[in-house]
Amino acid sequence: MNAYWKLLPLVAAITLTACGGGSSSGGGVNAGADGGNVETPNGPGDGGEGEGDGEPDEGGGGETGVNPPAAVRFIVIGDSGSGSAGQYAVGQAIADVCDGKDEFVGDMAFAGCDLVVGLGDNIYESGVTSVDDPQFAEKFEKPFEPVQLPFYMVLGNHDNTGYVGGDGAGNARGEFQVDYSYFDGRLSDRWNMPDRYFKHSAGNTSQGERPLVDFFALDSNPIAGGFADPDIAYAYHTYGVDQRNWAVNAIAGSNAVFRIGMAHHPYLSNGSHGNAGNYDGVPSELLPVLAGERWKAFMEEAVCDQTDFFFAGHDHDLQVLNAVPSCGRTEFVVSGAAGKTRSIDDPERNVARFQQGDTYGFFWMKAVEANAETMAPAQLCIEAYTVDPEAEGLGVISGGELTPAYTHCYEKQPMVLLSGNNDFSGQPLGDGALPLPQPDGFDADFTGPLKELRETLVSGFTEVGANLPEEQRQVFDQIIAGTDILFNAMDAATAAILEGDSSEMTQSVQAVLAASEQLQAIDTSGLPAPFDQLGSAFDALAAGVGTGSGDVGVGGDGSTVDDVAFIAAPLVSLSRNLNNILDGVEEQVPGEVPVFAGLTSVLSTVSLGLANTLEQLVMLDTSATGEQLLGTVQGTLENLVNDVLWLNQIPGAEDYTTLPGDALSSVLLTVVREVTEQLDERLLNPLAPLLDLLSPITGLLAGLLDGL
Repeated sequence: MNAYWKLLPLVAAITLTACGGGSSSGGGVNAGADGGNVETPNGPGDGGEGEGDGEPDEGGGGETGVNPPAAVRFIVIGDSGSGSAGQYAVGQAIADVCDGKDEFVGDMAFAGCDLVVGLGDNIYESGVTSVDDPQFAEKFEKPFEPVQLPFYMVLGNHDNTGYVGGDGAGNARGEFQVDYSYFDGRLSDRWNMPDRYFKHSAGNTSQGERPLVDFFALDSNPIAGGFADPDIAYAYHTYGVDQRNWAVNAIAGSNAVFRIGMAHHPYLSNGSHGNAGNYDGVPSELLPVLAGERWKAFMEEAVCDQTDFFFAGHDHDLQVLNAVPSCGRTEFVVSGAAGKTRSIDDPERNVARFQQGDTYGFFWMKAVEANAETMAPAQLCIEAYTVDPEAEGLGVISGGELTPAYTHCYEKQPMVLLSGNNDFSGQPLGDGALPLPQPDGFDADFTGPLKELRETLVSGFTEVGANLPEEQRQVFDQIIAGTDILFNAMDAATAAILEGDSSEMTQSVQAVLAASEQLQAIDTSGLPAPFDQLGSAFDALAAGVGTGSGDVGVGGDGSTVDDVAFIAAPLVSLSRNLNNILDGVEEQVPGEVPVFAGLTSVLSTVSLGLANTLEQLVMLDTSATGEQLLGTVQGTLENLVNDVLWLNQIPGAEDYTTLPGDALSSVLLTVVREVTEQLDERLLNPLAPLLDLLSPITGLLAGLLDGL
């Protein structure tokens, strides 16, 4: 911040009414560091049309009076806590933008920024384990030292790690981040998370009769995380419903000019995680929790149309998305690029005003009350800033001027008045989980139409692992064996699609159980980080398959959908855990890491592809076609080629002679083309024989259960 900034609090105190500041306390309301109010659920509750483009500094139509319209200026960041050079660059860039946004009107001074909101994943990769964890300093205090503002934070899945970083299965861990707000030993007083969900009021209108902005910080993880938390205190039908009741009452009771909801998990996103109800491409019909269906229902019941905006992170990019009919007037912002970056996965999934991947960044926003003199409506103006750690001015300043990548001003919109629903609060409480024993009838020698592809992958990775240290090579070979067993299941499911043979469907299910047993037996503790966590991911797979801990489908009555959920849910969970581990790969890595990264990526792809194939099979009676079934298989095979090619994109990969690289990818691509052509030629028509595959799944699982 520049030197003049030190004088701004004194000037702002003199002109408090004009700034829209103010604070109060008592009755369960804590004074916020920015002069606003913070209300937690443990205290008592609070009881213009059109759209404009323009420069955010216009102040709601022009500052023509002695006192300009009241405004609140704030920064929106997400997924920040990596401690990386990129996060440090974002911290400095925020300070530079806030300095550049300082305003002076006559003898009045207005700070360029009043506060920061953080959208979760505050401490990578696995959150903190105590209130004095040094990661608070390493991944918050030091990177954001240039930003001397209050930060209002929500929890993300990585902040609530149970077993593998990012699984979100240990929500009690997030309590340490709440406690840090009250910790006397913290390095600064900037961190604010007074509860897991809370309301923060920022600024007042010029007349002081109402807040300018109410932020509703929500804890999405126990609802959207998808992984079962053994602590009943965080169950969706207890904790989730309590939070829903608080949100409904708090948001409806707000008289703020702008009401803004914020959480880690998005409602809409064009990034890799996608939209709630179809997170990571997971089908909501089969696996509603993993797909984010419950979070979607929560949003539509408590947040949609009630708030003007909803902010989320989770995807490591920047997005400004249009409102959609299912969520009324609510507009969407995704800001998850403050500590990590990722590509935009599907830019056409939702209508975007702005989207940018593969870059660090954040948003600066300004909420302005209506201007009585000019009759301009209340506005919320947005500027997106992309950050380049290597560039002069960090990509946010050029020639002494700020260089936003995008600007837009929204005029305050009326509510659409959506019809109410209870899709979240009215859901049944039971999970219907039943234990499954391991099968004895698995055929390790089974081969189907994917035989050549399986052999190519196994031989290719066996060769590239030959140069690993002996102990690591043994573990690597064991993971290859487990991956091949899962590929055995994919092979059998593909054969069942082509032949209509129920024994091949039985083989597929048994192979999943056998793979979980094989992978669970592997000791990965001696592998380089983050792959030492693979063992925990494999344990979670075995626990899910062995107990049916995954969420069941919509039937709940012993249907085939429920039965396949026993198998598919742990596979999807495994895929997500493996992707979380891959997210933990540092920018500079030892030579053996890319080899394990490649195999881990392949295992993740096979797991998710197999789950989706099983889902397509059981949905045949409603929507799927043979072409869709084969499309799922073929898409998985194509992703495998991309997984291997991805190895060459790791920084410094050219230095590692053990990488499979383009050679294996080119071989795989040739094999995939041959296999997909054969699948197309052999596709059964009509689909009647495929429908006969549904009952053997139920029969198989029933037979296994008889042995308990």
